[in-house]
Amino acid sequence: MMKLIAFLTLSLVTTSQAFQATTTPAKHQKVSPLFATAKDDARRGFLATGMAAAAFYWMIPTQRARAEGVDYKAVAADVMDLVKKNPDWGPTFVRLAWHSSGTYDKVSKTGGSGGGTIRFKEELAHGGNAGLAVTAVDWLEPIHAKYADAGLSYADLYTLAGVASIKQLGGPTIGWSSGRSDQPVEAVTPDGRLPNADVGEKL
Repeated sequence: MMKLIAFLTLSLVTTSQAFQATTTPAKHQKVSPLFATAKDDARRGFLATGMAAAAFYWMIPTQRARAEGVDYKAVAADVMDLVKKNPDWGPTFVRLAWHSSGTYDKVSKTGGSGGGTIRFKEELAHGGNAGLAVTAVDWLEPIHAKYADAGLSYADLYTLAGVASIKQLGGPTIGWSSGRSDQPVEAVTPDGRLPNADVGEKL
């Protein structure tokens, strides 16, 4: 379990910097202090991880969403409560957040977690997303329904679930901002964008 937590921590902390560096700042609602940015010296130590980890937060620029009334601390607490009751769910929530984000293409500015498109069956059918429809997506649906009227987007929920799970599993506090707007099914990207360790040049 400790090795798993260490790997998930590497992924989230490393790629949090990449996200902040590659997106256009907007007037996002900040969640603090629960989701304050990790210490710079700790994050620098994690920057040696590979491209797969770095891709986690290479998302499309977040947009100001209809989310002014959402209590994100309460959303995070609900996710953490799920993980407390079912510790094995935590890594699956992180997988959902990572796979939602890992489709981002910096050239075309398409894909990524900013549109919450992994909620659609078309994206859940991608090979790398096997099993997510009947696990993490289903598990989070009651939380989305609870806060939907307040403006919670799937895109914000899925990324926050990853951050909250890391925290509940004993990992570091990771910076997170709200403001992602759900996009229609037409925004689903083609299968094959997730980084694949089995392809590319061997080191």
